[in-house]
Amino acid sequence: MRHPRVGVAVLTMGTRPAELADLLESVAGQDTPAARVVVVGNGAPLPPLPEWVTGVELPENLGVAGGRNAALARLREFGDVDVVVNLDDDGLLISPDVFTRLTESYAADERLGIVGFRIADERGRTQRRHVPRLRTPCPPRRPMRWSTVWRMTRLGRPPVV
Repeated sequence: MRHPRVGVAVLTMGTRPAELADLLESVAGQDTPAARVVVVGNGAPLPPLPEWVTGVELPENLGVAGGRNAALARLREFGDVDVVVNLDDDGLLISPDVFTRLTESYAADERLGIVGFRIADERGRTQRRHVPRLRTPCPPRRPMRWSTVWRMTRLGRPPVV
């Protein structure tokens, strides 16, 4: 199988223009270039974008799913994208070979349907609240006090730690 063509869908609410610019710079710096890049302003006007980026401004915030669907619809109209990378405006591709590794993975296994990225903070630590887990609630945003854990256990609810 040939290497698939990558399309990038970025969702923004217009509140992080500097982060969006950094993200687009990291997309432009990939060893394997994206065939298309679409940035959707989800109910917000878009800042000036590079000429290689297609902007879509939605008149209202349609939520994450609605915004991503608008980006996918625009990418589908182009007709030259095989794999879509969904990114938020505060994301960053920290290595220039992300798209290369992605396309190689898809080319090597035609059964592959989805790939998820590890979400990390500025120090490289995995952000656990963004890691999908089966039958496990999301971790708390702050540590629980022992009295809370004891009370929850006593009531028959497993504590989230």
